Amino acid sequence: MLNVIVNRRELLKAIHIVENAVKENKIREVLSGIYIEAKENKVILKGTDLEVSISTEIECEVIQEGKIVIKHKLIEEFLKQISDDKIELNEESGKLVIKTSATDTEFSIYDAENFPIQTKLETGVEYNFNKDELLTHIENVKISAATEVENLAVNCIRLEIGENKLKLVSSDTYRLTFIEEELPESQRNKEDLNVSIPLKTIDGLIKIMKLIDEETITIKSDSSKVFFKIANVEILTRVIELQFPDYKTILKNVDHNKKILLNTKDFTSVLRRTLIFARDNKETKNGGIFNFQNNKLYLTGTNEYAQIKEELPTIQEGDDIKISLNVKFLLDYISIISGKVTEIRLLNSKSSVIIKDEDSDKSLYFTMPLALREN
Repeated sequence: MLNVIVNRRELLKAIHIVENAVKENKIREVLSGIYIEAKENKVILKGTDLEVSISTEIECEVIQEGKIVIKHKLIEEFLKQISDDKIELNEESGKLVIKTSATDTEFSIYDAENFPIQTKLETGVEYNFNKDELLTHIENVKISAATEVENLAVNCIRLEIGENKLKLVSSDTYRLTFIEEELPESQRNKEDLNVSIPLKTIDGLIKIMKLIDEETITIKSDSSKVFFKIANVEILTRVIELQFPDYKTILKNVDHNKKILLNTKDFTSVLRRTLIFARDNKETKNGGIFNFQNNKLYLTGTNEYAQIKEELPTIQEGDDIKISLNVKFLLDYISIISGKVTEIRLLNSKSSVIIKDEDSDKSLYFTMPLALREN
């Protein structure tokens, strides 16, 4: 019967980490909870939805070893409202009793014997990355991933390692973000890796990476599963096996004959103001009219109640062009550009548009135009 004394804050942090793999399951209710096992001088926490599994551990005083599965949401709220540094968890008569200096509080639990055994990834190629740098890349590329799980082939981030380069790609079929980075010297000349990581896993990974003060993250894969390790946190996820879009052909065949340079800070401000109006446009939600003419951008955003017209100086190479673009899609990417100048490449009002930081080729953003409607 489990009986331990733990640090309340460390337990809360561990729950925050593990719950990223947990979702309500009315058919197998035990999957709706977090598995806790006490042994030796530690408590191990695990969560899974059978697609992704997360585990971590914290040190504690083990009075009696045991295992339970907690209904964590209510316990999490309770732990936030008490001030004790140390609390006691005690399994009594099929219940979990949390003992503090002021109260003994009882919670119902699931049968731990019904919790699925989580497998380990024994084989596969392994890479180590700087956690903060990888986190930045993942957050930046994530903007183009399809959020609908029905569109499974692109409800992910594509991770590819080959030719001593790390490539991250996402696309919802309307836009595409591509990031490429040279591998550090210590990680070169290893086996190639090509996997599509589900967006749900990516969302949880981002939260966990932000919670943990650790410089290095390990990624290991056998092509059917991907394993991440950060400090004492382990994440194992299935990959998406459906065909990811052929982004390499898109990159190779892109054709543009016009280039526009804009001040990134000013362009961001203009887009933000325009989006206030364009987001309520009933015909083309988030759509704006971009008129590049004589080294100036004339941008119009409209809804049924109001209209905004913006003017911004540019440096233009090539003929004038008028095009309709999704203002939110542009803002998503422009907001993460670190350079002072944004470069836009265009062909015509119906072809894809490329946006990038003028001073860097590590990241590219493609977006398709909208139907051009005159206001």
